[in-house]
Amino acid sequence: MSLRSEESLLIKEKDRFEAKLAKMQKNNPKAKLPEKENIRYEEITNLLKKKIISVTMTQSLVNHIDELVKDRVGRSRAQLIEDSVRWFLDFTVYRWNERGIYVNTSRSAFESEAMSSLFFSKLTPTDQYELGNTAGSQAPVGDVVRLFHGADPTDVGSRDLVLRLLQDNGWGSISHNESGLIVIGTPFYPAPFIRGYLESLLKIKLDVVETNVKENVALQISK
Repeated sequence: MSLRSEESLLIKEKDRFEAKLAKMQKNNPKAKLPEKENIRYEEITNLLKKKIISVTMTQSLVNHIDELVKDRVGRSRAQLIEDSVRWFLDFTVYRWNERGIYVNTSRSAFESEAMSSLFFSKLTPTDQYELGNTAGSQAPVGDVVRLFHGADPTDVGSRDLVLRLLQDNGWGSISHNESGLIVIGTPFYPAPFIRGYLESLLKIKLDVVETNVKENVALQISK
């Protein structure tokens, strides 16, 4: 299936949602699509606003992309290809400041977990926390949120954006809920460092929550 064929399928799916909504609004002008359908409708609308291009790639690579879509790593071929290009621009060293987080002369670099663990193993948990606190107060991601997104990283409404940027830059799989629980799966940094960093960056107080899974770090925002 080409990207243009995928575009055609998206248009048909969008038309189905719009037809359903029009039917619902005949009896109730204020009617809305169910939440899940409305989220999908908005996703499709945003995808169709983007420029559609054709690409040629090997069948083995196409098969791998389709497997990722099947496993729900990505919503579609188009989304995965777009993400791949974005990550390439972020992490290609020869043009490391082309886009992404580059304020304050920061650069993206690959570092092994072993090297990171070796560094932090020389520090006490208190030292790790203080280092994270200092790093968070000078975090380039804060500048990116302010300068490129016109938002304040300390606002509750900006929290999703801040955590997504950290996740995109290798901090781990990050999720949080309305009760203020932040969970980082397979974190790159130790819990005390993350706690200090987020406290300083987001201007909040956090408590470490004990977990049975060592690969997770859980932090609860203090009331």
